[in-house]
Amino acid sequence: MDFTIVFYISLAILLLILLVKVSRRPASDEGSFFDRVLCKEFQGFLAVFIIFHQTVITFEHFQADIPSEEILPFFNYYYYGILAVAFFFFSSGFGLLKRRMTDESYMKGFMRRRIFTVLVPFFICNYIYLTDALINNIMSGGHFHSAEVICSFFGVFLINNQMWFAVEIMILYLLFRIVFAKIKKPVYGILIMTGTVLVMVVIGLLAGHSDYAIMSYWFKGEWWYNTILMFPLGMLYAYKEERLNKIFKAAFLPLLIASSILFVIFDYIHRGLIGRSIYWTETFDSPNPLLDKLLGLSVETVFEIIFLILVLTVMSRVKFGNPVLKFFGKISLEMIMLNYLFCSKLFFLYTRYGIYVYVAAVFAGTVLSAAAVYFIKNIVLERRTRLFDGKVN
Repeated sequence: MDFTIVFYISLAILLLILLVKVSRRPASDEGSFFDRVLCKEFQGFLAVFIIFHQTVITFEHFQADIPSEEILPFFNYYYYGILAVAFFFFSSGFGLLKRRMTDESYMKGFMRRRIFTVLVPFFICNYIYLTDALINNIMSGGHFHSAEVICSFFGVFLINNQMWFAVEIMILYLLFRIVFAKIKKPVYGILIMTGTVLVMVVIGLLAGHSDYAIMSYWFKGEWWYNTILMFPLGMLYAYKEERLNKIFKAAFLPLLIASSILFVIFDYIHRGLIGRSIYWTETFDSPNPLLDKLLGLSVETVFEIIFLILVLTVMSRVKFGNPVLKFFGKISLEMIMLNYLFCSKLFFLYTRYGIYVYVAAVFAGTVLSAAAVYFIKNIVLERRTRLFDGKVN
């Protein structure tokens, strides 16, 4: 019962964050409805969602002795993590190409403006996890191999594999910088980026999983490749935005109905595949584990596209935006990277005080620490943007 109550409380918080100051988009609004500010704010909403998603994953890792029927409502967050990450990749691809097409000087200072903005908080968080792991090993009498410590120091071995997103988005930013520094026509750049992303997908498919529970080298695990295709899709949307936006606005009702129905259908199919551990069948002696992974990837890719169409359709008629979304949007990356630290370190609160105290502490710890890392990042990068100034970087 407690898990059910917490689920509805957290759902109410999510809806409150998203819907405060929501308004209908004026019919006379002929401009882009998917701009950089809106993307960042919606990412803030999804970052809060990922806190609850990671909390559910923590219960899996800790294998808490909880009856399945009791945790079931809260477990709903488990199935939609890929959709949140899909939006992050989609909006990143969209934002990069959109700026490249509209700002001739955009590639100047790109490394500092884009890659270092991720690199700095990544290494701050990485060293937090590494320090914590080394202390735990000393206290427990365990040890890392020297190669693991060296690779961890440089971020090649991830102490917390939830940091994978920062690594992959930096790879994509770097590839974008290389490709579009030479190529002027967007369509050619999109094709090259798509081909490169497909290579990354193949690497992930063949790499399998890590031997560790929460640690891994790069590209170990399906999360490295089951949402990344949305990055070039976001670039394609930026390239054809004007034409596609006309379709979203003109066919609003049919698109809304069709995408909603398809979302429900693919949600059901996706849950079934997750229940079969479709990406892990090599551990069950499946005769065709690679085909199983391809099936999972195919279904999830379609599921993500349907979700994005649904979101874009809604955004064509509805305007989201409020100070809370702006705040969470600014620290969304830091929240994603730091969340698991508090999920694992504060788990004792669950065993002592229950789910309410635990979830509240994880949420507060994640937000406060993410804000602190954001503040440090701004000092390192000599940026003047502040958490509450309403500006989007």
